[in-house]
Amino acid sequence: MRLVAVEYLSADGRMQMEDPEGREEEVGGWTVPYWDDDLADLQLQQLLASDALLLGRVTYEHFAASWPSFTDANGFADRMNRLPKYVASRKLKEPLAWNARLLEDDVVAAVRKLKQTSGGDLLIYGSGQLVDTLQPAGLIDEYRLIIHPVILGRGKRLFEGENGRAGLFLADVAITAKGVVTLVYRQAG
Repeated sequence: MRLVAVEYLSADGRMQMEDPEGREEEVGGWTVPYWDDDLADLQLQQLLASDALLLGRVTYEHFAASWPSFTDANGFADRMNRLPKYVASRKLKEPLAWNARLLEDDVVAAVRKLKQTSGGDLLIYGSGQLVDTLQPAGLIDEYRLIIHPVILGRGKRLFEGENGRAGLFLADVAITAKGVVTLVYRQAG
């Protein structure tokens, strides 16, 4: 099973807007103005290629609070809701909702074990702290960096932890009509 990290980023490398008052979420967030059919199709294709989701606690809690109530015509929401989810957390306890299962304490070992199973991709959405934990162990096979044409000027950056150096090669590029660029990087060697 390949591990694919999908990260929405601003042009200045921010993955999450720091917004303690929650106003950014109320107005739909910084990515909404750039959503279009091109991006929706890219997202659907990567979700269809996946057999499970791997999420950090914060991303899981946000997704589990909203996704179960979503429906759509193209099947994205149904697929998202049906896929098994693995959640990395020291705070959450079993049982989890939304077809989710808690990973063992040693997240790196648990993900290494998951990757040994056959099937489609294991997909990480967001979950920056989890990506920071898995990257030094070389467990992430592919990074899909979805760069939006906006500068946030503040907020959390991808790869803020003690990451190891990793060589990547550019495997694909896609550009939407609204200027969102998806860079697909894979581990070199």
